[in-house]
Amino acid sequence: MTGWLVVNSFINSSKFQKLYEMLVNSFSKKGINLEIKRANEISLKVNEAIIDLPSFVLFYDKDIYLSLRLEALGCKVFNNSRAILLCDNKILMYQELYKFNIRIPKTYIAPKTFENINYCNLDFLNTIEKELGYPMVFKEAYGSFGEQVYLVNNHNEAISLIKKIGYKDFLIQEYIKTSKGKDIRINVVNHKPICSILRYNDFDFRSNISNGGKAINYEPNKEFLDLAIKASKALNLDFGTVDMLIDEFNHPIVCELNSNPQFKSTFDVTNVDLSDYIRDYIISKL
Repeated sequence: MTGWLVVNSFINSSKFQKLYEMLVNSFSKKGINLEIKRANEISLKVNEAIIDLPSFVLFYDKDIYLSLRLEALGCKVFNNSRAILLCDNKILMYQELYKFNIRIPKTYIAPKTFENINYCNLDFLNTIEKELGYPMVFKEAYGSFGEQVYLVNNHNEAISLIKKIGYKDFLIQEYIKTSKGKDIRINVVNHKPICSILRYNDFDFRSNISNGGKAINYEPNKEFLDLAIKASKALNLDFGTVDMLIDEFNHPIVCELNSNPQFKSTFDVTNVDLSDYIRDYIISKL
């Protein structure tokens, strides 16, 4: 049996190469050949057939156009294209989580604008300021590794940031100060919590390890685990991570979900190889 591990055409960091190696080695233990495929190695021409399709696709990219095309050809794609879309676009993600009554920070979506117009009218900001106060968290709709996420301390900073964002979609959230530089990441496969870490950063409000954060093995209580399961089901994740903020009463708030997590850092802390769990789940679905 042969599967494709579809990865981004332009990310070549050693950290991701190690992740891909972990996945390939895991599948090989079960006699499955997992071929690494970059988008540019698959047909990009719309009116050209993609030949020699695999038995399944482990999709470790955010190229929604390619995932949709592979699904249309009958490929079994993990994660599915809708889960990838919802996780990649934070605006869609929070709307979906709210629909399922999952606790998230108070969230406002900036009105849609366009290139060359930008956010030329900031009346909407006045309304949000009255509700949330400062500091506030600004998030562009698209972004990874804690990038495109900003802590804004006052009105002037907000105006400067909005000008920088230009015409891109973004949202504004309340700042959960009790979770400054700290969150709980719960790794899930088939809506089941597998292992968890507590990430922390003493020098940044973001906990991302790529931004200098650190992590320790962590055992969340049932409230956190149950909410992670509920969030995973809401977005129909085959596998992924649920990142949780912690309120003043030590209750969970869902920060975001990731459909293609970099779990090498989790392995370094927990010694749990999520590759094997992902592999066994995919095999059970074939």
